[in-house]
Amino acid sequence: MLTRFAQKEVFVISSNENFHRYVRENLPDGDFTVTGCADSCTEARQKMMGSRCAVVLINIPLSDECGTELASDLAENTPSSVIAVVKNEQEPEFRQSLEPAGIFVLGRPFPHTSFHQALYDAASAYARTQIMSQENQRLQIKLIDLRIVNRAKYALIQYLGMTEEQAHKYIEQQAMNQRISKRTAAENILKTYENH
Repeated sequence: MLTRFAQKEVFVISSNENFHRYVRENLPDGDFTVTGCADSCTEARQKMMGSRCAVVLINIPLSDECGTELASDLAENTPSSVIAVVKNEQEPEFRQSLEPAGIFVLGRPFPHTSFHQALYDAASAYARTQIMSQENQRLQIKLIDLRIVNRAKYALIQYLGMTEEQAHKYIEQQAMNQRISKRTAAENILKTYENH
């Protein structure tokens, strides 16, 4: 079942005040909100530490550096989707260097519809990466659980002479009898046998 996006946070980085104003005045109604802005790469790096906005808009070039390195850093080190806004005549060059890093490139000037579409595309990419991140975390926890259960099985094999199948069934039985997870049952076994 598809649901409507919650309001997405946008961080704007531009040395041009007119660009800041344009973004604030032309965000799609109710879907996006500007939660932060910066005028330079240095300021953006300071403000973006720990930020979890959905979309970062970078109007290239910036006052203190080009902005492409910042775009790459943000794309690599934050969950945010990054849109680099560049001059139309430079768009092919920037697209070739930035898109492989997962950065959206938008040539300016642009019609409102292109601006809106870029925001929605970036927000969709952000939402997808969040789903993948949650799945990754779930799988990492499952892998840790599996490692703990395996360590407990080997402790039972080593100290009680069980076969692997007997150790597996023993852990399952302990978990079921005590109404706890297999991981917790395995941790209890490890507390008993790994200290010997």
